[in-house]
Amino acid sequence: MSLKQSISHFLFTKIHRFRLEGKPVPQEIYRCIFVFAPHTSNWDWYLGTLFMYSKGLPMKVAIKKFWLKFPFGILIKPLGGVAIDRATQIKGKSLTQVQNLAGLFKRYEKISFVITPEGSRSKRKRWKTGFYHIAREAQVPIVILKCDFQKRCVSFGPVLDSNEGIDQVMRSMMEFYSDAVAVFPEKFSLDERYI
Repeated sequence: MSLKQSISHFLFTKIHRFRLEGKPVPQEIYRCIFVFAPHTSNWDWYLGTLFMYSKGLPMKVAIKKFWLKFPFGILIKPLGGVAIDRATQIKGKSLTQVQNLAGLFKRYEKISFVITPEGSRSKRKRWKTGFYHIAREAQVPIVILKCDFQKRCVSFGPVLDSNEGIDQVMRSMMEFYSDAVAVFPEKFSLDERYI
């Protein structure tokens, strides 16, 4: 276990008293779209990052290219930040944001690309579905994880096939996240279109 893993494990389990409950880490985690919810506070990000580091998972998060330049890049790159250049072109054609993000899977052999589909820490009754389109474009599975602050645990849901229809994927996710207790429960809402 690396020093980063050991420190993260200590913070996650001993200091914050969180644990992994239920299913073990799925094998698909090493090349997937990684969906994390609920997302109502910066604590979500912090604890999710500690969990991923403690398990040695290849976490990547898209961030504006500006933030990876010196001096910010010194901190952000080791934390999994990857630059997304919205001006990327192939054969003179601009790529869509989905194509751009799916392109990360060509750059990295192992990658858990983290997305919080609520898109905001504020209450949203409709989740963003870009994660599904990126997974489909990259032909990778969708791994889902929830953080329950009442039980002080994280747990994996079913691994979802990006070739299934979006309705099926979203309904499976809403079922899995239906009992999640967020840091601020009043700010968490399932996607009303799929419940």
